Amino acid sequence: MALDITAVLNQWGQWGVFSYLFPFLIIFSIVFAILQKTKLFGDAKQDGQKNVNGINAIIAVSVAFISLLNDYVSTFFATIFPRFGIALAIFLVLLILIGFFIKPDANGKYPGSISWVGWVLGIGIVLWAWSEWSDIFGGGFEFTSFLNDYFWGLILLVGIGGLIAWIVKGN
Repeated sequence: MALDITAVLNQWGQWGVFSYLFPFLIIFSIVFAILQKTKLFGDAKQDGQKNVNGINAIIAVSVAFISLLNDYVSTFFATIFPRFGIALAIFLVLLILIGFFIKPDANGKYPGSISWVGWVLGIGIVLWAWSEWSDIFGGGFEFTSFLNDYFWGLILLVGIGGLIAWIVKGN
């Protein structure tokens, strides 16, 4: 029987690799790095303390295990990382499209007029996150239904705002 990647990933999912092992490793790594960077318990290189790394590791392991007591962390990671991957793919496609239409100047820098792309992308991500994660955190509003109801009005409003900005700028 030949194993394919889907079967392997499904087996890992049944074993809890994605629900427990990877969240544990992520939390451990972040806590350990923060403790190392802040030097909360001293610096092994300056103080000559060899056990500082061990103390940081014990605290990081403890925090990582305690955070996995409830399924909340596993559910959160199972929700955020697939959506983060999709958002990252959309951002990559947006950068490729920008590269097709806007050329850098002689210094290799892009004109400042494309900074609006970052603002539009940032506002869109915040609104999307707020609407998608309202089920997890409670509150919020359904941006997708809001967008479906007012899509053309929003397009008109953005177009008028862009036209006003263009006229005021003097182009």
